[in-house]
Amino acid sequence: MGARFPISPRENFLIAVGREGPYWLPCPLFDGSITVVQHGLVEHCNEGVDAWGVVWKLRDPRSGSYPVHHPLSRPEAVEEYPFPSPEGGELLVEAKKAVSEIDGGKVLVAGDNGWDLFERAWLLVGMHRLFVWSFRYPEAVKEPIKRIAEVKSRLTERLIEEADVEMIMYGDDWGMEDRLLFSPEWWREFIKPWQAELYRTAREYDVLVYQHSDGKVEDLIPDLVELGVDVLNIQVECNDWPLIVREYGGKPTLWGGVSARTLDLGRPDDVAREVELVAELGRDGGVVLAPGHSMQYPPENIEAMRRAWIEKGWYRLRL
Repeated sequence: MGARFPISPRENFLIAVGREGPYWLPCPLFDGSITVVQHGLVEHCNEGVDAWGVVWKLRDPRSGSYPVHHPLSRPEAVEEYPFPSPEGGELLVEAKKAVSEIDGGKVLVAGDNGWDLFERAWLLVGMHRLFVWSFRYPEAVKEPIKRIAEVKSRLTERLIEEADVEMIMYGDDWGMEDRLLFSPEWWREFIKPWQAELYRTAREYDVLVYQHSDGKVEDLIPDLVELGVDVLNIQVECNDWPLIVREYGGKPTLWGGVSARTLDLGRPDDVAREVELVAELGRDGGVVLAPGHSMQYPPENIEAMRRAWIEKGWYRLRL
């Protein structure tokens, strides 16, 4: 693609994130504009114990493994809990090898930093217990979140310094289908201060910040803009993408736009309609086309997504 057209997929992606008119609607699934590498810290496993001490069990191969033991069960245990070390040369071996095989002029390298603060905290403590502690023992919630942020910030530094990534990807689930899992005030007290540290670490190196969250999270977008999020991966079926684009002018860039539900259960025509809507939103930049979630989808729906992208998403060039 880079040899046939005046700019590379990487450059086109950066134009879109810069809120200029891209040559085509960026779509990493089809244009190869992004390659994702990961650190080697074990965030979860099908069966067994991850690097944080959470026990997992595979109950349904389609939906993946499920946490069955949360190791932090007492507030007084927080101070002595053995959080994993972000050091060790083995953690970046695979990422560095993958990057060495990539043409960085054509592809943007993103570093996936695994689960973010809220999700990692409730995995350690348990969802119900985390919320109860936040009222009864707030410091027993803030302390592990701070410690998680320290580990994640160091992993961010290492991904940037040792694997030369240009975008750091954080992932958390803050929403349900129609609302947040907590009040915005709760998030601002228990998550935001340390979320700011994660983003600050990335921005000190002048790399892009990507944030994923499932669910309806529109109430947090002003905070995320304030903290410097560049790319926001949120579900189009839960959040009003046209309204967000109008109100925020493409800052942050929205990533996704084709519902996982539609790709999984819908017809090819349904998929094509969603792609067309995203293509219209992304004409002036600030939008990246992608499936709403990483799953295995029917091949005919992926093909419908590709064809609609070629038909509607090529603005200044034609395939």
